[in-house]
Amino acid sequence: MMKHSKKLKLLGLAACFSMGAQAGIVTEGEWGKADFYGSLRVFLTNEDGRDLDVEDGVSRIGVKGHINWTDNWKATYRLEGRVNLDDGDILSEDNGYHRRITYIGLKNQRFGEIRGGKQLSPHYIYTILPIDITFHNPRHYNMRWNGNEGSSIRDANALSYWSPSWGGFQVSALIEADNADTESSGVDNFNVGAVYKSGAWQIGASYLDQKSDVNVSTGAADRAEDVETIGAALQFKTKQHKAVLRYQQEDWEVSEDFTTIGAYYAFTFDNGFGLQGRFYNLDRDSLNGNQIAVGVFQKFGKAGELYAEYTDYDDDAETLKGRRDDLTVGFKVNF
Repeated sequence: MMKHSKKLKLLGLAACFSMGAQAGIVTEGEWGKADFYGSLRVFLTNEDGRDLDVEDGVSRIGVKGHINWTDNWKATYRLEGRVNLDDGDILSEDNGYHRRITYIGLKNQRFGEIRGGKQLSPHYIYTILPIDITFHNPRHYNMRWNGNEGSSIRDANALSYWSPSWGGFQVSALIEADNADTESSGVDNFNVGAVYKSGAWQIGASYLDQKSDVNVSTGAADRAEDVETIGAALQFKTKQHKAVLRYQQEDWEVSEDFTTIGAYYAFTFDNGFGLQGRFYNLDRDSLNGNQIAVGVFQKFGKAGELYAEYTDYDDDAETLKGRRDDLTVGFKVNF
């Protein structure tokens, strides 16, 4: 009887997972929740000065969810791997923004959540996410993310705290400590942010202090310097409209400072077809460059999207970003 009972329980669990998979590859029970997800993306790009190329659009697969420890506490987790569709690499070890998310945490409805591991930063979630994921070719993402493109997006060796939402207001803080860094012996990077949401409106702000020679690049291998960054983003979003304004100021210890201003607007029709445009201005000393991107897209609910985009750089923007005018067409599939 005991063996038959165990078999029935296993069959029941398998049936629950199967039904969950049909509803979105999610299984949930008294033990907790597991959500297997992915976003597979590929596009054709034709950038001036580069050969025509079929590229991966930063595809990823992962699992996220929680385990119920008690009635009030949950152990959270997220494990996400990079997939390169263009050359067939799964769980790719590519550098920079290709590296993904791996963390565990503890969450309480009244206390909030603490996380440890590689994770998205408050700076990214509150001030970059509203505007940069709107276009699809990562070569033309934000003119500047921060002191070094690729850091303070997903921070490794990090601990963070995320408060509950108090009437739409949330605060968070993150520290990064990596003993491989030679510039600082304690906390290498520190980030504190806040966001307020009310109806269709959202405003986020972030302060970021980077001392790490691992993350902060000056173009000189033998020199690192402290970079302090403030960022803010104002968003208005409804079913049809999305508008974003973004500001960022980077105060470099020795090198020239940066100022970035961005604006974005999109209109989506009821059938999922939409038009979008984005503008970035980057000002650094004698260089003042503009990046302009326009595009059309067709969304299929949350399941995927077809798109075509054109990005234009003036001379200073080409120098500052290291990119040129580009036409991109592609699609993505989400699950």
